[in-house]
Amino acid sequence: MSFLLNKEQLAIFEKAKSYSLECLAPVAVQLESEPDLLKEKMKEMAEQGFYGLGIPTSMGGKGYNYLQMSLVYEGLAHGSGMMSFLLQLQNNINMEIATFYDDIDPEILKIVPDLACGNKTTAFALTEGASGCDPSATEAYAELDGDVYRIRGNKDWITNAKDADYFNVMLKDGKDSKNMIMLFVPNGIPGLSYIENRERMIGNGMIVGSLEFDNCVVPKSNLLSADGFKEALKAIDVARVFTPAIAIGVAQQAVDSVCVYLGQRQSFGKPILTNQGIQWQIAEMTTKIEAARCLLYKTAAVMDSGEPVALTAAMNKLFATNVAMEVTVECAQLFGAEGFMKDAPIGQAMAIAKMLQIVDGTTEIQKIVVGRGIARQYLPRR
Repeated sequence: MSFLLNKEQLAIFEKAKSYSLECLAPVAVQLESEPDLLKEKMKEMAEQGFYGLGIPTSMGGKGYNYLQMSLVYEGLAHGSGMMSFLLQLQNNINMEIATFYDDIDPEILKIVPDLACGNKTTAFALTEGASGCDPSATEAYAELDGDVYRIRGNKDWITNAKDADYFNVMLKDGKDSKNMIMLFVPNGIPGLSYIENRERMIGNGMIVGSLEFDNCVVPKSNLLSADGFKEALKAIDVARVFTPAIAIGVAQQAVDSVCVYLGQRQSFGKPILTNQGIQWQIAEMTTKIEAARCLLYKTAAVMDSGEPVALTAAMNKLFATNVAMEVTVECAQLFGAEGFMKDAPIGQAMAIAKMLQIVDGTTEIQKIVVGRGIARQYLPRR
């Protein structure tokens, strides 16, 4: 990895990895069921300087580029893929508020320093039960009424839905409109209610629920973007840089852990890791992880360049999450009975890998994006 990264970049990665292994890995099981502990660790990550990564330094952030941010999330995933995932969600939304939108109200920008240091939290309200990752199928809408927008509809699968201070909400610009807008909605205002959390295979220390908007009124000045569809696609591309970084960290930690275990465990009078067949398995997994890492760094570099990234980002998300799923399942097999224990870290790693294959566009959606992108290069133009 060092041939791709300079000393400063390596230091960013090592700081995140060391912190996560020391402070997150030992409590990973508790984080699954103790929301208060999870909030405590999120606050601790803010104190460690992991918040506000993509926010400019002039606004209180770190001013990191996409490669630097990827290194943080990859490193943090060694100790807890779930905590790395939650952090990048927060940082993504905060970065979008600070840098994505043109003509944003100055009053909204005033909260950015609080977002950059973790004093305030946000959530992205895009998904709906019937539309999934298809922003164009959104049914929730907002109607302009004088100087206010009136919002009606539901948003589902919203991470941090109960506790966020603010929401970035994508809506139709009118009940029968095809145009999408993005509104900035404070939590706790009349007409906005939280619907019960649902348990999942992994990550039950975090709140994931639905939001109901029943004639919820926000000022016209809370309009973040009049082109919400474009902004949603841009936000999805950002996620398809960082979700693979988490997947790579999870996969690498799975291999590191199983190598330590197999190096210590004796079978037929010698460490299992000396078995050539086992070494071949480790070799294949490590090679795939390194290939995924190279694609991740390329995707981050394309994002930093400002060039179109959608196709590369989709390949990145497709490949890295599939590698993480394959690697964690294979490592669980190598752990034998130890890997089947309920509190075994490899069990959590498998569940996180599966989650990463689903969020921010399933594996199948990535195949559609990549396949269509390739087809456009060869089909005759009409």
